[in-house]
Amino acid sequence: MDNWRNILDESILKDNINFAALFVLHFECLKDYIVTQVRDFYCDISIKDGELHSEETEKYKVEVRALEKNIENATLRWFINAEAITEDDYDLFQRLRKKRNDITHELLKNLNDGFNESDVKLYISLLELYRKIDKWWINQIEIPISGEDIPDDYDPEQVYGGQALVLSMINDIIWGNKKEYYKNLLEKLRELGI
Repeated sequence: MDNWRNILDESILKDNINFAALFVLHFECLKDYIVTQVRDFYCDISIKDGELHSEETEKYKVEVRALEKNIENATLRWFINAEAITEDDYDLFQRLRKKRNDITHELLKNLNDGFNESDVKLYISLLELYRKIDKWWINQIEIPISGEDIPDDYDPEQVYGGQALVLSMINDIIWGNKKEYYKNLLEKLRELGI
C-alpha cells in the first residue's frame, strides 16, 4: 500500500520528485565543479569565435589526468594529494555517483519505492562534501592567488562560491525554509530594475 501512496498522494510524490531532482542536481554540480575548477586552474583559457575554450596543458595531463582514467576520479585524487579531501571522501563520491545513477536510470522505481532515511543521510553527505571542497578551494586557491587584502573579520568557515550559494537558495526554496524571504527579495530586485 505504501508504494501506491508514494505515487498517488500528491504531497509524497512531490517530495520524492523534489528529492530526486535535488540529489541529481547537486551531484551533477559537484561533479562539474571539481573537474572545472582544477581544469581551469591548470589549463590555458582563451576565447575563439566568441566561445570560451580550455586547452589542457602538459602539467594538467601529468598532475591530474594521469591519476586515473575517469576524469572525476582523477580530479578527486588531485584533491586528495592537495589534502583537501580524504580517501573516505573519495569513497563517498563513488557511493553518491552510484545513487545518482540509480535515481536517474530507475526514476519511476525510485518514485514508487520512495526515499528513506539512508537516502536523506547520503544527500546530506553530498551537501557536506560539496561544501568542504568549495570552502577549501576558496580559502586555499582563490584567496591566495587573488592578491586581495583579507579583512580582519574574515571567517574562512563562512565562505561560499557563487554556485554553492545558488544551490543553497534552491534548497531553501524547494524545502520551504525561506520561500517567503526569496519571494520578497525577488520583488525588491524587480523594483530596482535588476
